[in-house]
Amino acid sequence: MLNSFFEAFNKVLNAPDQITILPHPEEPMNSLATLANTNVMATIIKWLSDWEVPTLYWNYWKTAIDMQVFDIYPSSIIGMGLNQDTPSATWEASGKRHLVIKPKWLNSGVIAHEQAHNSYALLTPAQKTAFSAVYIPLKNTDPLIKLLYSKNAYGLTSDIEGHAEVYRYIGKLMPAQLTMYYPRLF
Repeated sequence: MLNSFFEAFNKVLNAPDQITILPHPEEPMNSLATLANTNVMATIIKWLSDWEVPTLYWNYWKTAIDMQVFDIYPSSIIGMGLNQDTPSATWEASGKRHLVIKPKWLNSGVIAHEQAHNSYALLTPAQKTAFSAVYIPLKNTDPLIKLLYSKNAYGLTSDIEGHAEVYRYIGKLMPAQLTMYYPRLF
């Protein structure tokens, strides 16, 4: 699998300070995508496969999150503070996690980012604090995290976004001490 290639490539051929490729590079937006010509389940399965989510959690990710794709967000979504330019978002309402996404952004990387938010929501407050304590020093010491933030600083806006960006771009090659803070993803 592609991840295995990157793992071997990064660990065997390169010294840590010479890593130049993220395991999951950003996919371009598909400006031609619409609700009518996209396949949500195929994209979810691609994410589950490419990020090597254990199969025992696949059903959870396929069914526990209310995922909807909209060409135009309805007023109920806009009323929550999103605007039509928001590519995707997750939130909890009435004890259920929700994910909305625009078709042009429907790809495995964006799904990975949003599902990392849903995974983060499974952490207790103490676990979220512990994640931050482990993650903050790694921003300046881990070669892949440093590479990520040299290319895309969005994850530096908050620890919650950092949690999602590390999973989205680095996946299973993230530092081992972080994986425990990604329930149902490892």
